[in-house]
Amino acid sequence: MNKSKYKYELEAGSKHIICPNCGKKTFKCYVDVNTRERVNPTKYGRCERISSCRYHQYPENDANMSDWIAPVYVPEHKEPDFIPKEMIEASFNHFRENTFFMWLVKLFGQDVALDLQSKYNIGTAKNNGTIFFQQDSEGNFRTGKVMYYQSNGKRNKNRNSWYVHNEVKEDFELVQVFFGEHLIKENPDKPVALVESEKTAILMSVFEPEYTWLASGGANMLNSYRLLRLPRLDLVSPDEGEFDNWSDRTKSFFNRQMDGRVEKAFRDGKVSKGADILDLILIEKGLNEIKASDRVGKIDMSVKQTLIQTKPLKLQTYEQN
Repeated sequence: MNKSKYKYELEAGSKHIICPNCGKKTFKCYVDVNTRERVNPTKYGRCERISSCRYHQYPENDANMSDWIAPVYVPEHKEPDFIPKEMIEASFNHFRENTFFMWLVKLFGQDVALDLQSKYNIGTAKNNGTIFFQQDSEGNFRTGKVMYYQSNGKRNKNRNSWYVHNEVKEDFELVQVFFGEHLIKENPDKPVALVESEKTAILMSVFEPEYTWLASGGANMLNSYRLLRLPRLDLVSPDEGEFDNWSDRTKSFFNRQMDGRVEKAFRDGKVSKGADILDLILIEKGLNEIKASDRVGKIDMSVKQTLIQTKPLKLQTYEQN
């Protein structure tokens, strides 16, 4: 007897056919869970080119089932490599040179900034860079994204972002998780919210602390592997223009709410195209125009001692080629 909660599922195995959308041989068909026969393979299925093609069509006559759970394709399992913890710990230093960290101090004060650094594993890279480490629920570090900021908290678009794992070894097996995933295990009963930007997740944890805030790191980074690792997902807050996309990609979480505040604010002319929930909150709180002249001049001795107690990082290791 079929115990599945849906009538169709993606065909098992490694065989693919031509995608009806992009023409690449990367298409997995849907099959009937009882007969294992393909269901109109020229139309129903999912292209594995998730970021570029994004074609996914579920058999229409089953889409309105009250007990339907959207099936997801689980990629072939890969054993991930991890960033050495001594490299992680060594980057928890030189925070006065970390432009993003000093902006957090300006916004929230020293104690809150240090708490956010510890909570979200914020590191320092060469030339005032900020490292956002991805720690999984088992405590391992998958990679770290290095980004550069101006003293007003905005991205320095003259500097490209890059990843720490590229400096570990040439054949590093990268399997990414959502930024902040490790925090779910610490508070399993706390609602989980998902945004795109690491910066947004960090600051929203202060503005709306009733949620555990995670970040995807990109608009098209909501893949099956990352989502299936989440024990719950309660609030999805996409950037302006991504509402429908993120709504579709997270629909297997039946109880999740879609945050429409940014879309409404854009229609009302309050935020610009591509804005996110942090942009809106900063505007509402009058914090969106902190100037470079507001830079903090000093850190008290107790905090200064905290910042220098770890081993100095050999930052040339992180320098981008």
